Amino acid sequence: MSDKQYNPLDEFKNKKNIVWVLMSASMCIFILFVLFSGADVGVIDSVYSVMLWCGIFGGIIARYIDKNGWLGFGIGSVFGMLCFILAPLIS
Repeated sequence: MSDKQYNPLDEFKNKKNIVWVLMSASMCIFILFVLFSGADVGVIDSVYSVMLWCGIFGGIIARYIDKNGWLGFGIGSVFGMLCFILAPLIS
Protein backbone atom coordinates (compact mmCIF):
# COMPACT_ATOMS: atom_id res chain seq x y z
CA MET A 1 0.00 0.00 0.00
CA SER A 2 1.17 3.48 -0.71
CA ASP A 3 1.29 6.23 1.88
CA LYS A 4 -0.76 8.55 -0.28
CA GLN A 5 -4.49 7.90 -0.27
CA TYR A 6 -6.42 8.36 -3.51
CA ASN A 7 -8.83 11.26 -3.34
CA PRO A 8 -11.16 11.64 -6.36
CA LEU A 9 -11.54 15.37 -5.68
CA ASP A 10 -7.86 15.88 -6.45
CA GLU A 11 -8.64 15.54 -10.15
CA PHE A 12 -10.59 18.81 -10.01
CA LYS A 13 -7.48 20.62 -8.75
CA ASN A 14 -5.23 19.19 -11.47
CA LYS A 15 -4.57 21.94 -14.03
CA LYS A 16 -3.01 19.48 -16.48
CA ASN A 17 -6.07 17.25 -16.74
CA ILE A 18 -6.80 17.03 -20.48
CA VAL A 19 -10.44 16.04 -19.87
CA TRP A 20 -11.41 19.64 -19.03
CA VAL A 21 -9.77 20.90 -22.22
CA LEU A 22 -11.60 18.34 -24.35
CA MET A 23 -14.99 18.96 -22.75
CA SER A 24 -14.79 22.74 -23.02
CA ALA A 25 -13.43 22.53 -26.58
CA SER A 26 -16.31 20.31 -27.65
CA MET A 27 -18.89 22.72 -26.21
CA CYS A 28 -17.15 25.73 -27.74
CA ILE A 29 -16.97 24.05 -31.15
CA PHE A 30 -20.64 23.01 -30.93
CA ILE A 31 -21.78 26.54 -30.03
CA LEU A 32 -19.69 28.09 -32.82
CA PHE A 33 -20.95 25.48 -35.31
CA VAL A 34 -24.57 26.28 -34.48
CA LEU A 35 -23.82 29.99 -34.65
CA PHE A 36 -22.11 29.89 -38.04
CA SER A 37 -24.39 27.28 -39.61
CA GLY A 38 -27.33 29.63 -39.39
CA ALA A 39 -29.59 26.98 -37.89
CA ASP A 40 -32.52 28.54 -36.10
CA VAL A 41 -32.61 26.34 -33.03
CA GLY A 42 -33.11 29.12 -30.50
CA VAL A 43 -29.93 28.28 -28.59
CA ILE A 44 -27.83 31.16 -29.81
CA ASP A 45 -30.23 34.06 -29.35
CA SER A 46 -27.94 35.82 -26.92
CA VAL A 47 -24.32 36.91 -27.10
CA TYR A 48 -23.84 35.73 -23.52
CA SER A 49 -23.98 32.03 -24.34
CA VAL A 50 -21.27 32.37 -26.98
CA MET A 51 -19.16 34.54 -24.69
CA LEU A 52 -19.57 32.08 -21.82
CA TRP A 53 -18.49 28.94 -23.67
CA CYS A 54 -15.65 30.61 -25.55
CA GLY A 55 -14.56 32.22 -22.29
CA ILE A 56 -14.60 28.92 -20.41
CA PHE A 57 -12.54 27.33 -23.17
CA GLY A 58 -10.07 30.23 -23.13
CA GLY A 59 -9.77 30.08 -19.35
CA ILE A 60 -9.14 26.35 -19.30
CA ILE A 61 -6.56 26.60 -22.08
CA ALA A 62 -4.81 29.41 -20.17
CA ARG A 63 -4.71 27.36 -16.97
CA TYR A 64 -3.51 24.34 -18.93
CA ILE A 65 -0.46 26.28 -20.17
CA ASP A 66 0.14 27.79 -16.70
CA LYS A 67 -1.17 31.29 -17.41
CA ASN A 68 -3.83 33.34 -15.65
CA GLY A 69 -7.23 31.69 -16.17
CA TRP A 70 -9.15 34.96 -15.81
CA LEU A 71 -7.11 36.54 -18.58
CA GLY A 72 -7.85 33.53 -20.79
CA PHE A 73 -11.53 33.79 -19.93
CA GLY A 74 -11.55 37.46 -20.92
CA ILE A 75 -9.78 36.81 -24.22
CA GLY A 76 -12.11 33.90 -24.99
CA SER A 77 -15.15 36.03 -24.18
CA VAL A 78 -14.01 38.79 -26.52
CA PHE A 79 -13.40 36.18 -29.23
CA GLY A 80 -16.93 34.81 -28.67
CA MET A 81 -18.43 38.29 -28.88
CA LEU A 82 -16.61 38.96 -32.16
CA CYS A 83 -17.83 35.64 -33.55
CA PHE A 84 -21.39 36.55 -32.57
CA ILE A 85 -21.11 39.89 -34.35
CA LEU A 86 -19.45 38.47 -37.48
CA ALA A 87 -21.60 35.33 -37.87
CA PRO A 88 -24.58 37.03 -39.58
CA LEU A 89 -22.21 38.76 -41.98
CA ILE A 90 -20.45 35.54 -42.98
CA SER A 91 -23.42 33.15 -43.20
